[in-house]
Amino acid sequence: MENRLLELEQKIHDYETIISEMSAPVIPSIVPETVLVPITGMIRAERFEKIRTKLLNYVKNKEIETAIVDLTDITEDKVENVCLEEVGKELHLLSLALSMMGVRTLFVGLNPMLVKRIVLNGIHLDAQTFSTFQSALQHLMKEKGLEFRKIDE
Repeated sequence: MENRLLELEQKIHDYETIISEMSAPVIPSIVPETVLVPITGMIRAERFEKIRTKLLNYVKNKEIETAIVDLTDITEDKVENVCLEEVGKELHLLSLALSMMGVRTLFVGLNPMLVKRIVLNGIHLDAQTFSTFQSALQHLMKEKGLEFRKIDE
């Protein structure tokens, strides 16, 4: 019985690790030296530490200039056991840590309730924000002198 319980606990741990990895993937962007990090799922304090560590480890040996952190999926109902002010502080720490690695952070998809709480609590994100991933990409492309061209058929 005890062996079975240990096996089940290990399976739960393994599944939590897989879910954690899937819920904040680091995706190379079409814009050079840029990655996209969509944060999805329930937000808990320990997840921010894992996301920060994962992202810092990813950028440490790569030529990454910009990380676009997409928070579109983060709504008030997905913030578990963490107040919205704490989410704002964690986002500040994420952008500060990336900055220390030479990576600029762009946040996209902040919801109005989170923005209100961040502002009311005097939290400074140290990052540019955009309403959508598309607008952040367009901004980066303009900065780098890149443009999309439609191929004639």
